[in-house]
Amino acid sequence: AASIRSPHLSRRDRTRRLDAKLIELGLGERRDAVVGSPEKKLLSGGERKRLNIGLDMIGMSDVYLFDEPTSGLSSKDSEHVMEIIRGMAHNKIIIVTIHQPSSKIFQMFHKAILLDKGGRLVFFGTPSDMLRYFAEAEHQHQFGAELGACPSCGTTRPEFIFDVLETPLRDLSGDVIYEENSRGQLVAARRYSPEFWRDKYEAFRLIQDVKQVSLRKEAAAPLPVAPVEKKRLPLRWHDEWTQFRTLLRRAFISKLRNRANLVITIGVSPVLALLIATILRYSESGEYDFASAYHIPTFLFLGLIVAMFLGLTNSADDIIRDRAVLQRERNVSVRLSYYVISKTLTLGVFALIQCVLFVLIGNYVLQIRGMFWIYLGIMLMTAMGGVSLGLLISSLVADPKTAANIVPLVLIPQIIMGGALIKYEDMNRNLALLYALSHWFTEHPSKEQEKKMGSKLEVPFVCQFIAMRWSYEEMIVAQAKLNPLTQRQDRTQREIDRIVAKRDQTPIDRRRLEDLKETLALLSGLEAKSPHALDHYLGLVDQILDRKRPFDRALFKNATGQITAEQIYVNQKVSDLISNAEMEQSDYRRGNRPNVFFGAQKRYFGIKVGVFAFNTTVLIISTLGLLTLLHWILRKQLEVRRS
Repeated sequence: AASIRSPHLSRRDRTRRLDAKLIELGLGERRDAVVGSPEKKLLSGGERKRLNIGLDMIGMSDVYLFDEPTSGLSSKDSEHVMEIIRGMAHNKIIIVTIHQPSSKIFQMFHKAILLDKGGRLVFFGTPSDMLRYFAEAEHQHQFGAELGACPSCGTTRPEFIFDVLETPLRDLSGDVIYEENSRGQLVAARRYSPEFWRDKYEAFRLIQDVKQVSLRKEAAAPLPVAPVEKKRLPLRWHDEWTQFRTLLRRAFISKLRNRANLVITIGVSPVLALLIATILRYSESGEYDFASAYHIPTFLFLGLIVAMFLGLTNSADDIIRDRAVLQRERNVSVRLSYYVISKTLTLGVFALIQCVLFVLIGNYVLQIRGMFWIYLGIMLMTAMGGVSLGLLISSLVADPKTAANIVPLVLIPQIIMGGALIKYEDMNRNLALLYALSHWFTEHPSKEQEKKMGSKLEVPFVCQFIAMRWSYEEMIVAQAKLNPLTQRQDRTQREIDRIVAKRDQTPIDRRRLEDLKETLALLSGLEAKSPHALDHYLGLVDQILDRKRPFDRALFKNATGQITAEQIYVNQKVSDLISNAEMEQSDYRRGNRPNVFFGAQKRYFGIKVGVFAFNTTVLIISTLGLLTLLHWILRKQLEVRRS
């Protein structure tokens, strides 16, 4: 709090100032104590009140507003709190709302405003003037209330004011008359209404103003001063960095402080990875191997669901817990963008740890090799999408239980329309906008027209707004195209095509072409005795592709064994999904190449885009868009609260 309110001070000066304020507040002995929460209180009520006052005392404000600072405190704690507030009043404006103050507290105020029901002003002046005013009203109207002051002992009784103000109306027998209020409840009728006291005070103030009118000639009004243009203060990067660093540190400490929740947060990811991978470890051949593993696409989809689920649950109540602090610090010019960024980075670090554990354990159990960083990147982007959604939910609701109930409403559509549980070709085709419009204008389309309308593998329009659809597609295509074997095969083939396309080939190009053909043939049937040996041979292939050495068959003379590269790097189920998409895209009966699910290439507005670049861009932009919307919502909420 001190770093945020006084970022211009050095760390040493802030520490000195904090120590002095804690001693002044009587909290020096509790310097290292944890404040706690409303559910788990570690400080007493008086200590919490004094600490809240101290948070505002750190800043350099000229006006302070305290709302019932003594509520719920003992008389001694109330006096201590009010003495601290009174000590702040030097060259500052202090406004305090208070109900039923004691005699000692009442006399601490320089001025007092008394508001009746409906916010009607019934007195403004010093406490002694207020007592005198209502004492005169009591004698004038003979309310029968006891006097509010004791001249002999020098004490006052502020309750006397309320006794006069709310004197009940009685009948001839002396019984109190009751009336029904706006809620239908019976309450004691007042002898004089709030309007009566307002009019009485206005008449009293008018008389006082008339008495104080000066008979001297009024001085001529001064000439108006030309308005001074407000100069924008220069941006102080040190202060900005101090504020951002403090918010980031606070966000991390908030997550690390709850040890039990931290253990659950970190531990749930490896448990889910082990559970899912163990259940899905199945091959049609009986003995498990990655090439014939039946559930690899399912594992990839469930991994993305877990990433989004963890991101949602980690962030769904963060802003709810911070709302009171956020409101307080918004009044001291804390940048809301720094708060959003610090929250996102903190939750992103925990999401990264969870994704790392999930990928490590899941890939180990299912024998997925060479895909760690690619899986981690796609899962992290999905988790960050869940984090941004969770923060958005947290900003829109006021109760953690409500936020927890909304999480399934967000997650279930991701599961249903993500493209794995229900294939898009088996989904209601009316969800596809173009398909529905075509059938709307064509009552009975022919088979040829239906073929030209689009592919069954096209993603329905509604599903385009589902983040899981983009993550899952990118994950499947990455497994098929970016595994260690296929990636090198595609790279070799691209270079062969480039050389063949040349009109004038030099002798160097022809030798290079022969090396590439030999390399491609080698990769197609690469064998070894162990996965480690396969990695060694792939490293030699990289050197050939990087032109660090020519192709030499002698380097691979021992490349034989029971393990093939396709067996440990290429999954048949994933390859089938990609093959179906490529066949659908290359169907000559369609006028153009449709953008099908699992297609490695996309075409938008005549521009050809790779699936990795496009899907990654969509995921990042959607996350940034949600965070921007979150910033706007928080800013509007805080503006409403401040008004």
